[in-house]
Amino acid sequence: MFSKILNTFGTKFLAAIINLLIAIIISQVLGTIGKGQQGLIIASIAYILVFSNLIGGAAIVYLIPKYTHSLILIPAYIWSIIIGGLSFIILKITNLLGDPFILAVCILSLVNAFTGINSNILIGKEKIKSANLISLVQPVFITISLLLSFFVLEDRSINAYLTALYFSFGMSFMLSVFLIIKHIGNFKLHPFQHYLAITKQLLRYGILNQLAQIFQLLSFRMSYYWLNDLYSESEVGVYSNGIALIESVWLISRSICMVQYARIVNMSDIKLIQKLSLNLSKVGLIFSLILIIPLTLLPASFYEFIFGAGFGDVSLVIRSLAPGVLLFNITLILDHYFSGIGKFHINTIASFVGLLASLILFSIFIPSFGIVGAGWASSISYTITSIIIFVFFYRDSGFGLKSLAISKSELVLFFSEYKSSLLNREGK
Repeated sequence: MFSKILNTFGTKFLAAIINLLIAIIISQVLGTIGKGQQGLIIASIAYILVFSNLIGGAAIVYLIPKYTHSLILIPAYIWSIIIGGLSFIILKITNLLGDPFILAVCILSLVNAFTGINSNILIGKEKIKSANLISLVQPVFITISLLLSFFVLEDRSINAYLTALYFSFGMSFMLSVFLIIKHIGNFKLHPFQHYLAITKQLLRYGILNQLAQIFQLLSFRMSYYWLNDLYSESEVGVYSNGIALIESVWLISRSICMVQYARIVNMSDIKLIQKLSLNLSKVGLIFSLILIIPLTLLPASFYEFIFGAGFGDVSLVIRSLAPGVLLFNITLILDHYFSGIGKFHINTIASFVGLLASLILFSIFIPSFGIVGAGWASSISYTITSIIIFVFFYRDSGFGLKSLAISKSELVLFFSEYKSSLLNREGK
C-alpha cells in the first residue's frame, strides 16, 4: 500500500510542479486578466464534472470490485453526455461565463468526464500507477502546447490555452482507453435490464457521495464568480494563483486518500479500516503543515517575481487560506473513510454545512475585503467542515482521546515503511 501512496504522491507532486509552471507561464504572458479568464474556465469545467460524476466518480470505484467494467461504462458515458448538453444550455442562459468560452468548456468537460470514468475503473481495480499516469499526461501536454503557442507560433491569447486543453484532454482520454483494454479487457455489451439495474446503483451511490463533492466545489470556487461580479477578472487571476499554491499542500492527503479508498472498498474489518484512516490523517496533517509554513512566510515581492506585476497580493490570499487548508486535510482523508464504508450521507452533511457557511461569509467578507475576504471566508468554511467530519468519525470509531495523539511508534513505522518502499523500488 505504501508504495502505491508513494507513487501517487510522486505523480501528484510532479503534476503540481507542472501546473505551477502553467500558472506562471499564463500569468507572465497573459497577465492578471488572462489568468482570471483561465481560472473561470477551469472552475466552470470543474463544476460540470462534479455533476457528471453523479453517475461516476467514487461510485465507480465502489462498484467496480463487484461488477464488470463494461457494464458500468455505458450508463456513465451517457450521463456525462446529458450533463454536457444541459450545461451548455445553462451557461448560455446565465452570465457566469463569457459566450466565446461556453462551447469549448462543455466539450472539454465531456472529454475529461470520459477520461475520469476510465481512470476510476482502474482505481477500483487498484491499478493506481496506471491511473496516476493518466493524470500526469494532462499537465505535461498542456505545458508543451502552451510553450509552442506562446513562444513559437506567437499566439498569446486565451485561445491558445483552450487549444492546449483540447490537445491534452484528448491525449489523456486515448491513454485511458488503452490502459483499460490492457489491464481489464475488451468492452462487452450486456442486456438492457442489466444496464438499468447498474444505473440505479450508480445513481444511488453517486448522488449520496457526489452531493458532498458538489457542496465542496461550490464552497471552493463560488468565490471566483463572486469576485468577478463585484470586482474584475484581474482579482480572480490573483486569487486563483493563491488558491492553486496553497491547495497544492493537499497533494499529500489526496495521494493518501486515493490509495486508501481503493484499499477500503476491498477490506472487511471495520476496526482495521478505522485505524488505517486515523493514522493516515495524522500523516497527512503533519506533512501538509511542513509545506504550508514556507508558503505563508514568502513576501509579496517573491510572488510578483514568479507571476509578474500585479500578483503581489497572492501572499495575502495564501495567509488567509492557510489555517482552513491545513485542517481540511482531515476532511480529505476521513470523507474517503465514510465513502469506503458506504456512509456517504455523513460527507454530504458536513459539506452542506460548509457551503452554508461559505454563502453567509462570502456575502459579508468579499464586498468589504475583496480577495482577502474571500480567503478568510473559505478558510472558516473549511474549518467548520473539518470539525463536523471529525466529530462523526470520533463517534463512529469509538477511539479514545489518546489515540488522536501522534505517537513515536507511528512515526517510526511510517518512516520504516517509507525506507522499505524506496529499497523495493531500487531493487526493481
